[in-house]
Amino acid sequence: METQGLLEAVQLAMEAERSARQFYLKAAEKAQNPQGKALLLELADFEAYHEEKLHALMTSLNAGKYLVYEDKEMRDPRPEGGAWDTREVNFQEMADILALAMDVEKKVQERYEGLAAATTDPMGKAMFERLALEEATHHRILSDEFYSLSNEGLWVWSE
Repeated sequence: METQGLLEAVQLAMEAERSARQFYLKAAEKAQNPQGKALLLELADFEAYHEEKLHALMTSLNAGKYLVYEDKEMRDPRPEGGAWDTREVNFQEMADILALAMDVEKKVQERYEGLAAATTDPMGKAMFERLALEEATHHRILSDEFYSLSNEGLWVWSE
């Protein structure tokens, strides 16, 4: 992939990450349950991290090289004492929000997979593959939460 096309693709990815972060922050405001709120805020933090790393990638690409991507893991958000109240009062609205979020995560994952396939540089390929994997993990977590909220009205993340 030529550098200019790659820079444009990375810019679009940064915008998508910024948009996803805003989505998760607004969704967290609607969550009635602290566990759900913690998950949505963690995902917002992840999207901010991705945007930051993509910005660093743009800077490094302008200097003619890729950077090494330092991956990020989901934190265990359990409060002191370790127990959550897992019931969500607002479960239908939250399930609807999670359904939208799953769609976004899947699309972003596919974008990163496309960038990985189009990138010949090993460091660039590794970065985009890792970003795709992180988005796939987010999709899986959201899918688990969607199922649980839709069927039981419960959050299950980090239980």
